[in-house]
Amino acid sequence: MAAKTRASARRFTVLVVVTSLSAPVVVHAAETKEEPPAAKPRGELLVGLGGSAGLTNWSGDPVSYGSVALGLRLFGVITPFAEARVGGGRVDQRMLTFLSLGLAGTFQVTKKVAPRVFVGAVHQHEESLAAVAEAPFGALLGIGGGIRHRAGVQAGVGCDFTVYQKDRLVLTVGPELRGAYLTYSSGPSWYGQIGAVANGHFRLF
Repeated sequence: MAAKTRASARRFTVLVVVTSLSAPVVVHAAETKEEPPAAKPRGELLVGLGGSAGLTNWSGDPVSYGSVALGLRLFGVITPFAEARVGGGRVDQRMLTFLSLGLAGTFQVTKKVAPRVFVGAVHQHEESLAAVAEAPFGALLGIGGGIRHRAGVQAGVGCDFTVYQKDRLVLTVGPELRGAYLTYSSGPSWYGQIGAVANGHFRLF
């Protein structure tokens, strides 16, 4: 009888020890269970700043621009945008005011790398710096007798690299290659540029 009692006590002790060792493992597994990934944003406000330099089909005509862009990126893929660029060209010492409305497509290949393509309609003002000096505000507004009004299209590719991300804000930087074909009034038909852009993405919904 005493032997049976001791055997039962040993079995009980082993059961208690095994249960004690197993419980933390179960609790730890429950605690480390991965949470489902956060839902992707459906709408983001895009604010971009950039600079570029390039050439036209006119001989000896380097050009450069500074730019600002606003857009609404939908579902992380499609972005309707508006863009304004101000720059200059060597031939005729002219000021260039470039306005565009278009669409961009983004392809998020990794969490921090997103190639993109874009197309847009373009309206550009070209005016000599001498005329700009006489009426600077009119030049910016496209008002003046010496302004050449151009129209055309643009297209380009770029790649955005995420450098900062927190809550509803994402900051990206990256290179960009673009070209524009312009008609109407005198001036170069082709503009090609390479540049860099910095974008802020603000999640709206």
